[in-house]
Amino acid sequence: MNEKETNDKLQRITKLLEIGGTMLANHHECGAPMFRYQGKVVCPVCDFQEKPEPARESKRALESPKSARIQKPEPEQEPDDLQSIKRIIQAKIQDIAAGLEDETDLHRMKDKLDCIEQGIKILKLLQE
Repeated sequence: MNEKETNDKLQRITKLLEIGGTMLANHHECGAPMFRYQGKVVCPVCDFQEKPEPARESKRALESPKSARIQKPEPEQEPDDLQSIKRIIQAKIQDIAAGLEDETDLHRMKDKLDCIEQGIKILKLLQE
């Protein structure tokens, strides 16, 4: 693999990280790390190819073979990563709350309730 191909692969990986992809521990058969993006597990090298954006912009963007663009959301919309953070916090609050049901140690109960309280505060801040 030449230097240009290596740089292209690194740029695709970097772009996927920038737009909210989550790098996973496993690798694709091409050697690139796998990513979770919009609920799908993808290879940033094999599953995406560079295509020019419409004439109004000169930047290049990653595009899937299905022509579904991967790009940052419009400024008016809530970013996908912010929505993802909210979902994660809500899931953690639910997990911690479920663990309270069988908890008998008062210190652990207090710690879990403190975590739930902090999670709720963060969710409120994110909604503002």
